[in-house]
Amino acid sequence: MRAADFLFPTDLCVTDTDIRNVLVLGSCAAGGWVAGIKALAPNVRFDVINVGAALPEEPPLPIRKYDFQFIQLPLRDIVTDRIIAFKKYLDPDVRSATFENALNSLKFRLEAALRYSRDSNVLTFVSNFPVPQVPVVASLDRIGGDQDFCTLVRKLNDYIADLVSTYTNVFLFDYDSIANSLGKRFFHDDVMAFYSHFFFLHPSHRDADVHPSFNAPAGGRIDPLPLMEDVYPSQIDQLFEAIWRQWESLYRTVHQIDAVKLVIFDLDDTMWRGQIAEHYGNEGKWPVFAGWPLGIWEAINHLRARGILTAICSKNDAGLVEARWDRAVTSRWVTLDDFTFKEINWSPKAENIAKIINQASLTPKSVLFVDDNPVERESVAAALPGIRVIGSNPFVVRRILLWSSETQVARLSAESVNRDAMIRKQQLRETERASMSREEFLLGLNCSVRLSRLSSTSSSDFPRSLELLNKTNQFNTTGKRWSEAEVSNFFAEGGCFYVFSVEDKFTQYGLVGVILYEPGSFQQFAMSCRVLGLDIEASVISEIIRREETDNLIFAFSAVVVDTEANMVCRDLYLRCDFIRDHGDNTLFVKPAGPASQIAKHLRLEYAEA
Repeated sequence: MRAADFLFPTDLCVTDTDIRNVLVLGSCAAGGWVAGIKALAPNVRFDVINVGAALPEEPPLPIRKYDFQFIQLPLRDIVTDRIIAFKKYLDPDVRSATFENALNSLKFRLEAALRYSRDSNVLTFVSNFPVPQVPVVASLDRIGGDQDFCTLVRKLNDYIADLVSTYTNVFLFDYDSIANSLGKRFFHDDVMAFYSHFFFLHPSHRDADVHPSFNAPAGGRIDPLPLMEDVYPSQIDQLFEAIWRQWESLYRTVHQIDAVKLVIFDLDDTMWRGQIAEHYGNEGKWPVFAGWPLGIWEAINHLRARGILTAICSKNDAGLVEARWDRAVTSRWVTLDDFTFKEINWSPKAENIAKIINQASLTPKSVLFVDDNPVERESVAAALPGIRVIGSNPFVVRRILLWSSETQVARLSAESVNRDAMIRKQQLRETERASMSREEFLLGLNCSVRLSRLSSTSSSDFPRSLELLNKTNQFNTTGKRWSEAEVSNFFAEGGCFYVFSVEDKFTQYGLVGVILYEPGSFQQFAMSCRVLGLDIEASVISEIIRREETDNLIFAFSAVVVDTEANMVCRDLYLRCDFIRDHGDNTLFVKPAGPASQIAKHLRLEYAEA
């Protein structure tokens, strides 16, 4: 398995990553990477600017044309060549000054490199530094301490991560993790050049000693030099692949391309080895749990920490599973209560999974099913088009679950962290709904809606708004995905977000709706299906229209709807709000003159400035 496939699994990838333009700001190392990467992405335009000098006034393309920019600061420029006089580095005062100067230089250079994106908010990845392959110390008793140059590089990497976290739409590119996984011995040049050089081995290095145009006298060295690759076998092609794939992976995560929102697990030979009915009896001779079962249990905890729901679908006796769970999952690393949905019975798995998906208000394309049985995987995939299935090889499942871009998130919102609890309380709400009339249910719900308007990506509500916009499929009037840079441009041209949060007597659902609005035009409406059926969406539109008429004297409104394969539930949204189709075009609606629809009687709706 090649390094790129190992580190950045594509098993859950459905949609191609459409990257067209990339801006690279870096040293000669970054220029060398791009030269190697171009063959992997022939349809991508790469513009490279050397950060060793002042940046040009403008990049080759308008900055918003770039899908992302990549910043690679040269380590040698950060620590300077004073680090080469290593005996001086043993002096505490020199070390302290070197470290402080490096921190200041790093901050200054990163701020300078971000100049293009400061106004545009273009997606940006910032590389960390490769830690040298061996301890760089004067004696063994100093390994890992302050006198070890490796310690300095690790501290700089920590500082880069801290700096990156303070910027909007800027994320860390973990070059050192690629280097460690691939093996620095296969490409890193610190076996013969400066520890701070940050470059890669290349066969051309040999030319300087054997080629007449590089070496004098022309006869060259006394001993003939072997080929570089005979001494240091190179895997530089795998380094280039892994760099490109990490770029793709970060891009896919930020844009939530093919995002997984729910993972459903089988039990026997998936959660544990063997069958719980046959191998976990009272005699105590149970299968070994070491190895991949431990990895699955930890993966479940990490998925839940990311806001991804987990569920169980197993053909088993529910009572037996509950009674023997602690035998199969030792030390209670995972309990049955950790799963939001549980369907443990003898019904067909496809039926049970469809039930779970419906309860979660999702579509199959957002769901992953893990099962060791190929027949079950095939039957579920056939019955629920769009669902993804894995599980044939237990040694790769954990890596796919945790390392795939489709199971990662760019930023955690409070709604993501609390998603499991909200879903459980939503289930209580639905139980009560089934026991009374709709009118009684709604009047007794004590539902309140908080509406606000935001027009800046710096708003505390913006990360969740963008997440909702890009992850919602069913109630999304156009299905369009937005980058942070595109939203910045939308705001700059006079657009805004109307966002709203909801709570009722069962729970606080958090921010569940976002509307892209330009003066007189509803461009897009996305809402979590957790609050579908409460008449909230029509009431919010009514309130926005009322406010726009009163505050901005706008009396004519239009709205855009684009049919997608998943948004059936919201295609008639504007018709329900007294809009009419314009000239038979089913993607454009207009609001005729007249009062807006009223806010539903069972709702308390308040407006607050964001």
